[in-house]
Amino acid sequence: MGSPDFRNGSFRSMGTTATLALAPGSSDPIDPVTARIHKAFYELEHEMSAYRRDNAIWELSANAGAAEVTVAPNTYRVLERGQAVAYLSEGAFDATAAPLVRLWGFSGGLIPKVIPSPEAIRECMTLVDYHRLILRDGKAFLARKGMAVDLGGIGKGYAIDCAYDCCRGLGIRDFLFNFSGNIRVSGRPARRKQWQIGLRDPFDRSAIIGKIALPSGMALATSGGYENFVEIGGQRFSHLIDPRTGYPVSETASATVLAPDAISADGLSTAFFVVGVDGAPHLLGKVLSTEVLIVPSRHPLELWMTPGMRKLFTPIHNLECAVRTLSFQ
Repeated sequence: MGSPDFRNGSFRSMGTTATLALAPGSSDPIDPVTARIHKAFYELEHEMSAYRRDNAIWELSANAGAAEVTVAPNTYRVLERGQAVAYLSEGAFDATAAPLVRLWGFSGGLIPKVIPSPEAIRECMTLVDYHRLILRDGKAFLARKGMAVDLGGIGKGYAIDCAYDCCRGLGIRDFLFNFSGNIRVSGRPARRKQWQIGLRDPFDRSAIIGKIALPSGMALATSGGYENFVEIGGQRFSHLIDPRTGYPVSETASATVLAPDAISADGLSTAFFVVGVDGAPHLLGKVLSTEVLIVPSRHPLELWMTPGMRKLFTPIHNLECAVRTLSFQ
């Protein structure tokens, strides 16, 4: 993507960088398209950010246990898709985990000086339950006071799908959209070639473990604990919290998901990160259109992937022997 043959348009949104790359030879105008997507992202961020006090997400949390809230259509769609992933994953992904995430010092919470006690975690978990997020006719309700919603684990995926639909609606066919490592592609960068993405080594940010070829229309998302973490009492903890236990996930280094749309890839990458290699077969049985690659937090490095992912993934030369097969139950 860094080649001068590609025309790139970038902007900052939701605390990170978004980039639209057009294939070599494309005559599509990139600047006005990038500006249009940037404007749409600004509006989505305004609607769904958990940090603003003037949108339905804040109002939903402020009225928890008291009243339902009318939600804008985009936000309602994201809440619905988030709930779908929550039920599929049996709570491994849960948009109501916001109180837990803050307890551990993320999403605006104060970093604790000591590891939260089991009692504090148990108390906080009484506020985490996707079953208590009720959606009906464009309205949302959190059933217990103190509950809160954070769409950070799935909102970027929805934004990418909006960017994808915008480009396709304008007649652009060969492009790649990258939003903080969450990606969706259309067409090809050249004849007889597919878009290819290097997958970062979760133990070495300067290296990759291999490349993934992306079929047109597909989306890729990776969840990892190597970029966003806190240190408490000399220990490092990932921002990815298991809503079922209340503790940061430690058994998984990264989880990469290939799915038909970016919102699915985004939410499911979190779910697969949480369930890890041991829980992945059960979840895979419910999402047959999804390909997965999981790297456990252990050495020597192992690459657990579905057979479909194996057909698209080319490991670097010294990791061929690290590949393991991940199958659904």
